[in-house]
Amino acid sequence: MIIRDVTPDDFDEVWRIRRRAFGGPVLPGPSWPGDLSTWRGFVADSGDGLCGFLRIRRLGQFFGGRVVPMGGLASVAVDPHARGRGVASGLVDAALHAMRADGQPLSALFTRVPALYRGRGWERAGVVEHADLDLTALRGLPGGKYALRPLAGFDVQECYRALAIDGMLERRDFLLRGDPELGSVALDSDGGVRGYVDLSRVDSRLDVHDLVALDSEAAVVLLRSLASWSGLIDRVRIRSAEPEVLALLLPDGLPSPETEPWYLRVVDFPAAVAARGWPAARLLAEGTQTCVEIVDEHAPWHAGTHRLVVEGGTVHSERTSRRADLRLHTRALGPWFSGAASTSTLIRAGLCTGDGSVLDALVSRGTPRMLDSF
Repeated sequence: MIIRDVTPDDFDEVWRIRRRAFGGPVLPGPSWPGDLSTWRGFVADSGDGLCGFLRIRRLGQFFGGRVVPMGGLASVAVDPHARGRGVASGLVDAALHAMRADGQPLSALFTRVPALYRGRGWERAGVVEHADLDLTALRGLPGGKYALRPLAGFDVQECYRALAIDGMLERRDFLLRGDPELGSVALDSDGGVRGYVDLSRVDSRLDVHDLVALDSEAAVVLLRSLASWSGLIDRVRIRSAEPEVLALLLPDGLPSPETEPWYLRVVDFPAAVAARGWPAARLLAEGTQTCVEIVDEHAPWHAGTHRLVVEGGTVHSERTSRRADLRLHTRALGPWFSGAASTSTLIRAGLCTGDGSVLDALVSRGTPRMLDSF
């Protein structure tokens, strides 16, 4: 079996492979294959034709207030007759090498079959969350000082970036997924955008793709804009980077959310450390350090021991022959890097051993969230 880069000549057969795996129309739509500058693909050739496909989307993900280049694995598809022969594993291994070569020190994915990816170092590190509400749950909110205007015509990129919750994707070419004539922005007295809601109407439900608010005034005004649909709409489905804020503002809180996990892998540890922001490092003494040994059979380029040193409010990584304070399996790196799990949790899960106190002090704990699926 040969694994190679996809070419335009492969697109028709790749579409058929994807359709056999995931369903969909017989012929591709106008959006396929999309802008080739935004992704890189691999195919598996068995000698009798193509039997597998994978693509890596060129993305960026916020961590510590900075954008870390990330390869988003998507459309991993293997023909039914070729399954169980290592096709998917071969594609994923090729992707790991490609992402390192292309300067993507992180990789994220969504999957319903995590075993394959866990075996290659990905681990659950965050979620996409939706809250489904009866529109009556939005009644009783106080009035707000901010003005409400139609979303159409406003650039909300800066507002999105100002939130920059860990896990959110960078949107270089900001694309709203809803109807801009239905969405709204919240403006302060100087005309600055303090929040926005991007939504679509689906029969008797509103689908909120983004609800981004930089303060409580913006959140209340935007929630009231959704409540104004009462009598026309029965339910609203909200995706928010900070559902905790909405839960504190709504009279009855939020119901238990629907969650879709995403998995993260550190592809190149030194490059990931260099790219990430480290706000907590400013709270540590200059020169604070720890030595970390990484066990990673599928990415040998970063396996071994690294010394992390706090310098000038950031973190520097270098190779070292010193004895490690902490030994981490590669599956531990994603949850630690994202802030989804402490080293004590990872130790109890058998994914690391030793003293992780410095690593824990460097990363704020929480639930990293995306507002996108890919």
